[in-house]
Amino acid sequence: MSVFELVKLLFDVLNLLILAGVVLSWVELGAGRASWLYHPAVNLLRETSFRLIRPFRNLFEKIGFRTGPIDFSPMVAVFAYYMIEQLVLTLLINIGIR
Repeated sequence: MSVFELVKLLFDVLNLLILAGVVLSWVELGAGRASWLYHPAVNLLRETSFRLIRPFRNLFEKIGFRTGPIDFSPMVAVFAYYMIEQLVLTLLINIGIR
């Protein structure tokens, strides 16, 4: 596996973690007190997703952007990580790593 593919895989995993955290937040609302929600793997997934999205939530709070019950920070996080991925991949291509 090349460095290029490894970077792509890393960013794909970041996006999947964010998506899983969003879906998990929806399930938590509907599932009530399901015991599987407290499994260590689910807690790790929730915490990791939260840490990836938190900088964008903090940014929205600092600029005073409130949208009510809809949280746009996961979408902004996915977009920002996509832009960072494209930058890193372009840099790798430019230095000859593909």
